[in-house]
Amino acid sequence: MRSGKPVIGCSVGYHDFGDYQGVGFQRPISMAGGIPLILSRVEGATDETLDVLDGVVIGGGRDIDPTRYGQQPHELLGALDPLRDAFELEVVERTLERGVPLLGMCRGIQVINVALGGTLVQDVSLRSEWEGHPTDRGWHRWKEVERSSVEGRPDVPDHPRHAMSVERGSRLHDALGVDEIEVDSFHHQAIDRLGEGLVVTGVAPDGVIEVIEREADGYVLGTQFELQEEWRVDGRFLDIFRQFVQAASDSR
Repeated sequence: MRSGKPVIGCSVGYHDFGDYQGVGFQRPISMAGGIPLILSRVEGATDETLDVLDGVVIGGGRDIDPTRYGQQPHELLGALDPLRDAFELEVVERTLERGVPLLGMCRGIQVINVALGGTLVQDVSLRSEWEGHPTDRGWHRWKEVERSSVEGRPDVPDHPRHAMSVERGSRLHDALGVDEIEVDSFHHQAIDRLGEGLVVTGVAPDGVIEVIEREADGYVLGTQFELQEEWRVDGRFLDIFRQFVQAASDSR
């Protein structure tokens, strides 16, 4: 007999994160009242999998192949995961078609943007106005945060951060209830051209897009920052997961 809680499918990367991929993105979903499951990439099973899901999460990971958005690879491009690209772009397309709530974090916001025809800047240093954007070259700080998360430690190690303005009237503002808040900053890429139907609802002081939402019916939200860890710093961010899980429950 199925639980009354909404079931949330999580797409994660397997190359670089070890045990974190079974904990980091799933913990806040569970805390918010959902049942997180890691998505299988078995060929041909996407539609049947979506049949049993009430919401979908696209987690962090490697860079998207820039040929997916019409660019050639730059020397500052990071490691790729082409099989994951193909799977997640299909998952996003099918999820949007069904109107299933969708939440993306870090790489996840970029997958949503590319799936809707948008593009990325392959490294923030390639824009003069973004050269000073906080990042984590080599992901040294991220590994410390990741380790503390897997071990369930209450402390969050020091890491790059910056302010973010929040658009009033947005889902983001409804969840957080503030016009400005601080977020983590581990990423080295950012959204360039927005995908179809997307709007910016969170932005860094230098103009880097931090949060997107979709204007069409259905819950779609993506964060460039590591939302799945940000609630450990500021408990208000768990309300985004509660909002998402409620949307998944309502869509059942």
